[in-house]
Amino acid sequence: MSIVVPLDHADWGTARRLQALFETARGQEAALLANAAGMPAPRTAEQVRDATAFYLGIEVDEELAGAIGIGPDDEPGQITIEALAVRPADQHRGLGRALLVEALRRGEGFVFSVSTTATNLPALALYRALGFRPYRRGSLDGVPDTMIKLRRERTLPASEPRDQPVAADDL
Repeated sequence: MSIVVPLDHADWGTARRLQALFETARGQEAALLANAAGMPAPRTAEQVRDATAFYLGIEVDEELAGAIGIGPDDEPGQITIEALAVRPADQHRGLGRALLVEALRRGEGFVFSVSTTATNLPALALYRALGFRPYRRGSLDGVPDTMIKLRRERTLPASEPRDQPVAADDL
C-alpha cells in the first residue's frame, strides 16, 4: 500500500527527484499541445528546493511515483496547486487522486485553484470529479483558450456550523 507523505524539498536529493518527476509531467502536457513553445520553462532542482510550496509525495517500490505541490496563488484568498505529477508507469492507478485528496484534506477551509491546458482531459476530469469548476480561460503563446483555471470553493471543517445544507457534490 502506498501512503501520501510530506516531502522535504529543501533536501537536494528530494528536490532532484521532484524536478525529474515534474519534468516528465511537463513533457506529457506539452505533447497534448499543438504548440508547446509558450509553456513555462521547466523548474530546476534549485527552484524546487527554494520554493515556498508545500509538497506531498507517494512512493511505489521505494521510488517517488507521484507528487503534488501547493503554494500561494497570484489571486488573493486562495492557494494553488502548482504541480501534480505521477510517473507514466504509475498513472491510472489512483495515485494522482490520492495526492489531491490529501492536499485538499490538509487545506480544508481554503479555496484551491489549479491551471491546466484545455487539452489535458485526464487532469480536467480529475479536478472536476473533486469539485473544481472552471472559472477563467487564458492563452498560451498567443493561442486563445489554451489554458483553463479551475477553483474549488472553501469547504468548512465538520466542526464549523453551516448556514445551509451541503450536498455531497459540494464536498
